Amino acid sequence: MPLNGYKSVTVPEDAYNLARQLAKLGLEDTIGKAFANAIKEYAKKREEYMQELLSVKAKWTQKEPK
Repeated sequence: MPLNGYKSVTVPEDAYNLARQLAKLGLEDTIGKAFANAIKEYAKKREEYMQELLSVKAKWTQKEPK
């Protein structure tokens, strides 16, 4: 059972091993922070694409005046 405020997730074993290696080498403080930083980097790279999709979705959901 996760601690209060924490969620549990299932990740591929290779990803876990990489995050554990980063923590062991001192490149990340903890395995959890290694995953959090990886997700932040991924989201940052995809941010422009996400904004474009949101703007298209907003245009499509606007009701045309009658």
